[in-house]
Amino acid sequence: MSDPTASIIEQYPSVIVARVRADRLDETNLTAVRSEVSAAGLQSPHLPVALDMGNIAFIPSLSLGGLVQLAQVFKARGQRLVLANLQLPVRQTITITRLDRLFEIHDDLSAFLE
Repeated sequence: MSDPTASIIEQYPSVIVARVRADRLDETNLTAVRSEVSAAGLQSPHLPVALDMGNIAFIPSLSLGGLVQLAQVFKARGQRLVLANLQLPVRQTITITRLDRLFEIHDDLSAFLE
């Protein structure tokens, strides 16, 4: 990406939303997304962080591993990490790999933004 930020961070009273800007979460942006999302969570450790993946149409296995590592970081510090707005192919990949048992997944962010 030409832009130095891989995600857009928005803080609300009840949640931090990290919106992935790219249409793929792969080796070109995975490290930056993980870093930005983790740092955003550290800024307000009492709030859950919702990773809005609405733009992501494809996620390779390497990126699934990166998301698992990110989830472990959040779990270790006692903070919720939520995946939101998953497109069908990404949702299916997460379900097939049984990672839906690890991640808290929401269809949209409306419950958090109320």
